[in-house]
Amino acid sequence: MAKKAKPSPLRFPNPVNSNASLDPKHTIYVAGTGGGKTSAIFHMDTIPKKSQVVIFDPYSGYVGKKLKGQLVVGTSSRMLFVKSLVTARKQGKPFKLAYLPLQGACAEELEFFSAAVWSVGNGRSCELHTVIEELASCIDTAGKLQGKPGELLRGGRQFGIVVHTLFQKPQEVPKTVTDQSDTWWIGKLNSGRDINWMVNQRDIDERLLASLISAKQNMKLIGKPIAEYLISDDIGQAQKAAFHCVTGQKYAR
Repeated sequence: MAKKAKPSPLRFPNPVNSNASLDPKHTIYVAGTGGGKTSAIFHMDTIPKKSQVVIFDPYSGYVGKKLKGQLVVGTSSRMLFVKSLVTARKQGKPFKLAYLPLQGACAEELEFFSAAVWSVGNGRSCELHTVIEELASCIDTAGKLQGKPGELLRGGRQFGIVVHTLFQKPQEVPKTVTDQSDTWWIGKLNSGRDINWMVNQRDIDERLLASLISAKQNMKLIGKPIAEYLISDDIGQAQKAAFHCVTGQKYAR
């Protein structure tokens, strides 16, 4: 019996209306398990209200929940995802759309997702905030990020694409991700090695990094999932704060 031919890959157009005047806003979120990375997407101001958001959601952490006051809808169908994304972009209204990859967090699925997002970039339209969960699970190199994921980080800014990447260990992700991201959200890190990497790359005080308490730890200590974090917008700069991972209430530190 002849083998069934595989379907041809979807062909995507290029983004339009390059606009070099747009500000760089790519953001990384790095913390160990229970550090509050995903909760930060829901509650921090790095993604504005009434924004257009598309999410690579391999662990179904967003679908059915409200993000910035709007319900996140999702699909595992590539065709339906592309159709929904193109239609939502044309309408020009706020939306929250997630892609749930059938193959999970892997390079092939991330490449498809990134190609779809890249194709709807428009330097004269609304910003498209693009959330990529557990990036390190999809990439097997700490060098240059290749393919469409790399293109999103290097060229997305001028087409209104703002990339938000989440991961646990910063030394395991491609340098493209950290080099191209101006804002760093840093929660409780897993190890001294992770802290040392952050000290070397961002010039943040080691004691400040080590002092952070995760939501998981605070749940045990005080019965509340309060995650401490640092926001770093430049090398050598970091502001400490905290938030409740369920309610979003902010706390000064």
